[in-house]
Amino acid sequence: MPPTREPRLAATGLLLSLTLLLTACGGAGASPSGAPASDAPSPPATAIDPNALLGDPALDGRPVRVTGFFLATGDEAQLCSAALESYPPQCGGPAVRITGKVPADVLDALESTTDPALAQATWGQVEVTGTFRANGPGGVATIELASILVVAPGG
Repeated sequence: MPPTREPRLAATGLLLSLTLLLTACGGAGASPSGAPASDAPSPPATAIDPNALLGDPALDGRPVRVTGFFLATGDEAQLCSAALESYPPQCGGPAVRITGKVPADVLDALESTTDPALAQATWGQVEVTGTFRANGPGGVATIELASILVVAPGG
């Protein structure tokens, strides 16, 4: 007795149905690249300064994009609204602590103290993207670093 095509067609139809079902179910939680989709909001397209960040309680726990004067001393980094004209510079006005690792290539692109007799610091204008915490570790306002870019002063 010759094999019939009906079982093969039924199996193909079942396989196609399962593939469509899995694709539909998996598509809700994945991006086109295959990475999991995130319901977390993206940081805004326009950067704000530290004063605006600290003045808006609605930003607590949200992704932010902030431009300011970066100053790192020892193992602490902060984003300041202004820089005092000293050498090495110091923060002037409100500041937000940056938590997370600042990449070495960013630090290399910034200015640093060269005289070992002076306080060691690294500084420059940056744009930081991350999650803002109004009451971060130690009750200090922080940005949990997602990315950091060196920007031209005033830009």
